[in-house]
Amino acid sequence: MTDARGPVDARSVDDVASRIRAFVASELLFEDPAKAGALADDSPLLSLIDSLGLTQLVAFVEEQFQVEIDDVEVTADNFRTVGDLARLVGSKAS
Repeated sequence: MTDARGPVDARSVDDVASRIRAFVASELLFEDPAKAGALADDSPLLSLIDSLGLTQLVAFVEEQFQVEIDDVEVTADNFRTVGDLARLVGSKAS
């Protein structure tokens, strides 16, 4: 898989997580700077965003990392935290 900067693989999970955090902070938590600023890889993502935000996040991930997130993969286990989502993206790159 590739993105604008080249291949995305399991070794770049930290970069994937960083880009997901930046998106969530700027696009989904823009009304709450305190929550946006405190967002970490282990933050409870599903308690921070609503269903529309989840849909936007899936679209971002699919476009940004050129992966397809199947409906059956949109689960609490895969989207519980930024780190969980980054690992999902990394596994799709393997």
